[in-house]
Amino acid sequence: MSPDDLALLTRRQAGFDAFYEALIPTLVEFAGLMGVQPAHEVLTNANAFIPSLEKSLRDMAVSVQEDRAWLLLRVGQFIGEAFVQKYSGCWYVNDIEGSRYFARYVVGRFTGLGTVVPMLDPFEVAQAFVDTPGLRNLQSLLDEVDAELVRTASSLARDLG
Repeated sequence: MSPDDLALLTRRQAGFDAFYEALIPTLVEFAGLMGVQPAHEVLTNANAFIPSLEKSLRDMAVSVQEDRAWLLLRVGQFIGEAFVQKYSGCWYVNDIEGSRYFARYVVGRFTGLGTVVPMLDPFEVAQAFVDTPGLRNLQSLLDEVDAELVRTASSLARDLG
């Protein structure tokens, strides 16, 4: 591993606890602002609130960079938490050298998929969602990501089995 990669990974790992501690209150606040009630239930049943969030975010205009960053973080947190809950996974820093998600905060280790190898960067998915012009469809995007995760898990299971 190069010294730059090691330094990046070390910084990301050092910041993970603060990131994760902030995730819970930030996600609850976001859910409440988007009309989810009771907002704290997003922490245990995020997938049930996809339609509500989609309705709130479908045509939200984001023209200021600060607003875009705010929205990206929160949508990414929601997407990550939805997949963590759906497939019994967790948040972590990817330390796999050469991975496309190296040193990123990812969700994965999904015991509900039958293999813990697949992971995803929920902030990459959030960027695709936020940057979609016109009407955004959160459910459709999450369905695409879900199908890719399942395909990857099935492929890995065949290869390892």
